[in-house]
Amino acid sequence: MKKQLKNKVNSTLSTALSLLVFMLIYSACSSENKESDPAGNRGANGGGMSAGKAAIPVQTAVVEKGDISTFLLHTTTIEAEKMVDVVAKVAGHVVKLYVEEGTRVKSGQMLAQLNEAELKIELIQAKVRMDTDAKAFERSKNMLEKNLIAKENHDTVEMQYESSKATWEAAKLKIEYTEVRAPISGIITSRNIELGQRVNSNETLFAIADFEPLRARIYVPEKDIIRVFEGQGARIQADALSDKEFSGKVTMISPVVDPANGTVKVTIDIDGAQKWLKPGMFASIYITTEKHENTLLIPKKAILLESETEQVYLMQEGRAHKVALKVGFSSGDVIEVLQGLEEGQHVVTIGQDGLREGLPIKIAGSQAAPAQIAEKSKKPAPANNTDKKPNLTQNGSRPETATKSGKKSNPSASTGEPTLANDDAKTKKSAPVDMQLLAQLEKEILESRMGRRMYEMKLQEEPQIENDPAKKMAYFNEFIENMLARISNRAPEVAEAFEEAVAKDPEMETNLLKQYRFLREKLSGMRGGGPRE
Repeated sequence: MKKQLKNKVNSTLSTALSLLVFMLIYSACSSENKESDPAGNRGANGGGMSAGKAAIPVQTAVVEKGDISTFLLHTTTIEAEKMVDVVAKVAGHVVKLYVEEGTRVKSGQMLAQLNEAELKIELIQAKVRMDTDAKAFERSKNMLEKNLIAKENHDTVEMQYESSKATWEAAKLKIEYTEVRAPISGIITSRNIELGQRVNSNETLFAIADFEPLRARIYVPEKDIIRVFEGQGARIQADALSDKEFSGKVTMISPVVDPANGTVKVTIDIDGAQKWLKPGMFASIYITTEKHENTLLIPKKAILLESETEQVYLMQEGRAHKVALKVGFSSGDVIEVLQGLEEGQHVVTIGQDGLREGLPIKIAGSQAAPAQIAEKSKKPAPANNTDKKPNLTQNGSRPETATKSGKKSNPSASTGEPTLANDDAKTKKSAPVDMQLLAQLEKEILESRMGRRMYEMKLQEEPQIENDPAKKMAYFNEFIENMLARISNRAPEVAEAFEEAVAKDPEMETNLLKQYRFLREKLSGMRGGGPRE
């Protein structure tokens, strides 16, 4: 009995001693971890990568309040309210010109004078015949009163007098027609005659347009016409004046639908634009159908493309947080947010495609995420600066670097940070661009929705990239570096796989096309449930 009790006591002491040793080891490990990561930050993948090192550079926009409208968009050409041709009513030579193209005239103002000499002779001849017939008519009238002539003879004389009188009136009118006058007030848009030129009757001499107001006629599909009414506001943007916007108002709506195309003609008057707009200009017409005022607005590019519902990433305390939205109107490059955001919050607009919930982020160009700035100021500066930016060559390759072991490595893969090259380095013509490689890169990158979207956003900032092979190659280089950094942050094993792939195929170190295909395959594997080796 004593022996059994003794064995039991020894077993209990042994177990307690083992537990004590385990706790001491665990405590020591915990202290070591805290020293290596005093902020207590861990990578989102649990791999122990510090938040400061893994912060992904992004660009953000502030959620703001503003007005937004829905509209019907149509294109047309600007017209003058009135545009008439001035034609010659008689033939003759031009002896005087009073106006030139661009001259503003009033209704009835003299424009030109035709030679009237020949017509004056015709007028004198017509006057003589009329006077002769008038005297004959008076004699015939007196004789009829005395029953000296038959009524039929008197009627013949009267008709002859009326005819000669009409001829005289016509000749007098032709004299007046030698004075070419403006039929309406407006601006001379065309002068088709020269001094001394002989013109024929019904020949066009001038064109006059009344620019007040200018008009736009559009043809609205019958399904949309119920959204249009007289007095409705409209915005006008001319292709030739892309930096200016003009206002107008719907003044007329046709009461019938054109059976040939199922549209209704709508007329819009444009006021106060005569200084800039000209008849014949091509313009886009935006008819405002509904307007929301003082509502929350964000850039469209903040919306995640690959999500089935509208979602964005918020930047809160240096980390990315995905938020589902309920959206309303969309206009231009902004979209209305009905639910999910508050005024003053920051949404990620560039760089969100590679993010996940809780990943650390920072504003591109800043040294750290907002939540890490205070902590970073307390830490000693690192001995080596791993954020040093490499130079880029123009043939689509990266400069090779060497590790301590002599093995070549990629700076962006080793640090997990995207490396953004300086613009001067991008455009410096240190080597010719491989046009075949550039064409293949452009084809494959723009086949993806993310690649196409990022490229279109870059074109908006720097349109010259489209026609500059060197800058385009530098952009694709930067795009692939950022892609490698984002994927490595989500799955650190990708960076290791990249190093292994470079070891097997050294050309991959400098070949952008091989790098992109490698990353595209890894990204495809991650979306399918995990990275594929």
